[in-house]
Amino acid sequence: MSYASQTAIYWYPMGTGTLETVTLPFITDLSDEDPEVVAATGETTAGGMFRQLYGDWRRVIVLRQHVRPEDATEKPVLQSLRSLQSHLIAGHSIGIAVGAQKAFGAFTVGYSRGVSTIGIPANAYAGWSTLSALAAGDEVVIQSPSPNGAREVMQIQAIVSIGTTFAVTFTRGLRYDHPGPVLVRYRTFYPHLKLPDDQLETPILTTSNRGRTFDLRLELREDTQEMWTFGDSGQQLAGSISDFHSTPQEIQDARLGNLV
Repeated sequence: MSYASQTAIYWYPMGTGTLETVTLPFITDLSDEDPEVVAATGETTAGGMFRQLYGDWRRVIVLRQHVRPEDATEKPVLQSLRSLQSHLIAGHSIGIAVGAQKAFGAFTVGYSRGVSTIGIPANAYAGWSTLSALAAGDEVVIQSPSPNGAREVMQIQAIVSIGTTFAVTFTRGLRYDHPGPVLVRYRTFYPHLKLPDDQLETPILTTSNRGRTFDLRLELREDTQEMWTFGDSGQQLAGSISDFHSTPQEIQDARLGNLV
């Protein structure tokens, strides 16, 4: 499937630099359904089964074929993508928005199963794309932390701005209890992605025709710890300098220093 919508990649070089944005007019394919799970499963002598879930997150795979270095608009894209690999190998995160002006995510309080209208604050990622917004008809992911939370996809029926906040009404009630916190994001916006260990020696750009065109393949996974830490900060992301704390030590230092 071809995704005709503009796709943007957002990153802060080595986690502390000024914001860089790579824009692709379209991508060739997108996959975001592959779960990674940490859990303990047991069985009883009567044939029963029980499970303790500790955490779960998703892999996101973005494909774009035939990026052309001879094209004046695609040459700088290739240069940026080649530069991006060092950032990913070093363990830093990127954000990806598939859809023009859809880099939208807002952190809010918990909601109960059956609720069809919720309140959300302003876009926490507006520093990446000031014009990004949700609209009626959009699909969004409602996501709360493991082990007690869940994620589900909802469709917006109506959205009304109330000052700096929004009242969002869905086409149906929530399927799950979300004890909070909750991230409401555009379905194909992934704000906290990192390169998993099994992809460290895999190039993100390859060519099979002597450099006339290149194919991009990004296989990344969510960093939910970074995501919820940023959400706990109550901050909007700056458009210039990174507010992310990417390593466990940085996260701990930030909490102890009351920075997040």
